[in-house]
Amino acid sequence: CFGLLNSTGVIESHLQDNQLSSESVSTIGWLFSLFLFVCFASCIISGTYFDRNGFRTIMIVGTVFHVAGLFATANSTKYWHFILSFAIVCGFGNGIVLSPLVSVPAHYFFKRRGTALAMATIGGSVGGVVFPIMLRSFFSMKSDTDPTYGFVWGIRTLGFLDLALLTLSIILVKERLPHVIENSKDGESRWRYILRVYILQCFDAKAFLDMKYLFCVLGTVFGELSINSALTYYGSYATSHGISANDAYTLIMIINVCGIPGRWVPGYLSDKFGRFNVAIATLLTLFIVMFVGWLPFGTNLTNMYVISALYGFCSGNVFSLLPVCCGQISKTEEFGKRYSTMYFVVAFGTLVGIPITGAIISNKTTADYQHYIIFCGLATFVSAVCYIISRAYCVGFKWVRF
Repeated sequence: CFGLLNSTGVIESHLQDNQLSSESVSTIGWLFSLFLFVCFASCIISGTYFDRNGFRTIMIVGTVFHVAGLFATANSTKYWHFILSFAIVCGFGNGIVLSPLVSVPAHYFFKRRGTALAMATIGGSVGGVVFPIMLRSFFSMKSDTDPTYGFVWGIRTLGFLDLALLTLSIILVKERLPHVIENSKDGESRWRYILRVYILQCFDAKAFLDMKYLFCVLGTVFGELSINSALTYYGSYATSHGISANDAYTLIMIINVCGIPGRWVPGYLSDKFGRFNVAIATLLTLFIVMFVGWLPFGTNLTNMYVISALYGFCSGNVFSLLPVCCGQISKTEEFGKRYSTMYFVVAFGTLVGIPITGAIISNKTTADYQHYIIFCGLATFVSAVCYIISRAYCVGFKWVRF
């Protein structure tokens, strides 16, 4: 599921030049923001279900929606087709499998949870390397009778590959902790029980009374907004500076290659020096890379190779380390619900963030793309500040391992 999230830039760049060439950049941005919104919002359902019923059933449901959405996306030709197939069906399936896959490692690890979750999410970077290469090869395939031939079979192949990998996880992965059991109230029908538990009670509103959790959530909102907005239009940024489409795909691949050590190294260091400490340090480093490196020097292919490597390494921790920070301030048995509640809020930030970024670069001028970098960089800085405040509510501003 993380592999697809890391490959949206490749799909966006292709649709912008082909099936959706008549649509504006901001309109296409709404497609991908809706995909991420549905993905993150549906986490709240799967997180609650996972805590109460375990891993396997919800994974099967998510896999069916995810794969069906990809197959429908392959045959889509109009904007509303992509909204239904990719943004809603595939996004829902992706979100359903996301919470269980992230929550299971938290069941088995506490002291080395940072390393465990980093290793678990490395698959997202691997997918972010393999999927763009595979899709680029398919997208370049042409047919005299069907101009979308390469796109159709590229997305179908991605669907078959995801089906195989998700099936393996269903077979091999199992939760450790006993399920949370809550009986229905006297006279309560099964459907009212389902509505109460999985819809009305799945959002942990009381958790936001805890200031350290509130600012942890806000930090994740701005961190995810920055990364997803930047990656969605990264290929478009490259091509606007005279870089070929193939080289733009290569830059996205470099980000994901460097995201592998970018997930593992901060995860390992977080177990040594503290999860919040390392998360804050990497977010501030990412902010510096964007303002000192990317903004002034991201104008040619050679510089972009270096910038992509640094960006990939520094941004890798957002997907792996920020959930660990949530686990740091949550009970293990509550992690699934708190994690999914956090990403339900993240969904709304992503819903507006990507279209705002699309509107910023709507004219595709050099100044527009500089404003795009500034917007994403400031979101990263705000994320770091929120994590500093969350940490301060826990241990103050003194230097301790936290």
